[in-house]
Amino acid sequence: DRALILAGVSHDLRTPLARLRLGVEMSGAPDTDVSAMVSDIEEMDRISSQFLEFGRGGPQEPAQATDLAELVRELAEPYRLRGIDIELDAPDCLVASVRALSLRRAIANLIDNALRYAGESLPLTLSVSVHGSDICIEVADRGPGIPESEVERMRQPFTRLEEARSNAKGAGLGLAIVERVMRSHDGRLELLPREGGGLRAILCVPASGSAAVRAKLQPSSGNPT
Repeated sequence: DRALILAGVSHDLRTPLARLRLGVEMSGAPDTDVSAMVSDIEEMDRISSQFLEFGRGGPQEPAQATDLAELVRELAEPYRLRGIDIELDAPDCLVASVRALSLRRAIANLIDNALRYAGESLPLTLSVSVHGSDICIEVADRGPGIPESEVERMRQPFTRLEEARSNAKGAGLGLAIVERVMRSHDGRLELLPREGGGLRAILCVPASGSAAVRAKLQPSSGNPT
């Protein structure tokens, strides 16, 4: 019942938020005011989306063979078009059986978290690789990182770092959603300190046998073409 109510409230907020944004953009207010209000509306929409995602509970889609390297390249492109500096390191092809939509959401949550806490002035590093029996998708930033004592707590819903609560945006659901997505893949989320400062957020999913082996033999393509 709680999940159903949460999903219903989040869903019903989307339409008035869209009307509110349209009204703000057509209001004739100064551009700086419009930008600030639109930013707040977009943040409300993101929070609503997170509530809706979390309220859905278990996975809603079947697993299917997916080129994870291509998925990551496609996901990075809109951020690059916004002027975000993303350094991408991925093989030409790396196939695994995953729930593509939920995995895309998990990666996007990690990128959004990195931008929220590290800012947009420093580059992010996004990589895809094979390590043993796992395929790893890593988002690395140069933000404040997460103290080792806080890592497990940050996996819980509605949780933020203590020092960030006064100015951080969002509902505190991003990493909880990622954690749930990884459990649905029999995988895991690792949150590790980055050498030189920052955070390494790594999604590890089981490799799909021969497809992963073939991918290891292919050269890294670096930036997308």
